[in-house]
Amino acid sequence: MCTNVQGGPAPAGLPYTWKTTAEDGSTYSIDKLLLDFALEYQAGQRVLDGVGALVWVEFSHWTTHKMGAFRDQFTFALEGGRSFWLGVGLNGPSGVNTRRARLEFNPNKVGETRVLRWVFNLLYDNSRRTDFPPVVVVRWDFAVDLPGERTGYELVKDGRVYEEIRRSASDRTQYVGRRNAPGRCKLYNKTMEAGLGVDVTRLELTLAGDACTVPDVLAVWPRVLRLPGVQQLGSEWLALNETDRFILRTLWQQPGRLGELSRRKREKLGPLVAAGGEVKLDVAAFGRCLVELRGWLRRRRQDAPPVYGGGWEALEND
Repeated sequence: MCTNVQGGPAPAGLPYTWKTTAEDGSTYSIDKLLLDFALEYQAGQRVLDGVGALVWVEFSHWTTHKMGAFRDQFTFALEGGRSFWLGVGLNGPSGVNTRRARLEFNPNKVGETRVLRWVFNLLYDNSRRTDFPPVVVVRWDFAVDLPGERTGYELVKDGRVYEEIRRSASDRTQYVGRRNAPGRCKLYNKTMEAGLGVDVTRLELTLAGDACTVPDVLAVWPRVLRLPGVQQLGSEWLALNETDRFILRTLWQQPGRLGELSRRKREKLGPLVAAGGEVKLDVAAFGRCLVELRGWLRRRRQDAPPVYGGGWEALEND
């Protein structure tokens, strides 16, 4: 293994290569992309030779014989702790399929860096154009950045696998769905994770492919409550006795326990639990994310500046 790491200061604030704003003020973006390339015959070696010739790029390279893994793997290290990954040649029962390559990266962090564009175009230019699309989206993470503290949102348990990591009321991460599979949802404190100066809570959904539709997303969209808090309730809070206030505080953190109450208590406290409303999918904003996502099925503009300000629509005619 050869290892070279490029250092540098971490990016200030929350970076977006591309973003769009939903009606509720949240920010939608593409947070992670997993792309598969169908390489031409004998093009796998050309890709490896091309990466090896990148004397101006710092990366780590290693090989593995594990079944189902890519034989040659690379991690490209960029300044600010950013990186992306490349795999070439899929290990299978009959040997290495040298016509398979995979690229994994976060567009918000490295989407418009020179290195990522160069590696993407190296793969794209060595991919087939006849039997298969040259590149397909395997999975992607749809990011919804919600304004406000983590304590102001609650992901409600549903029929899927539920996990929670809790260190404090604000340092808390909730999950529903299977790991590394489409439909996985995550709600966490983005301010704490990224060291931001503003309060941001992030909802992430792992989705399959670029052909996903609004019904597909709604089928896995979790129920996330906006917790109203004492000040928002006003007189309704003042009308409660101390016992009901304690129960309501508990329900704000564990809304699924509402069903444990008597019918009378449910009728009294249920409306107060949901008084802040739920986080809903903005269909129009999600559609703009799909347009941007499908832009990654085309060759990248090689001479774009390090931080390109436009969306894919601005690149289509280049």
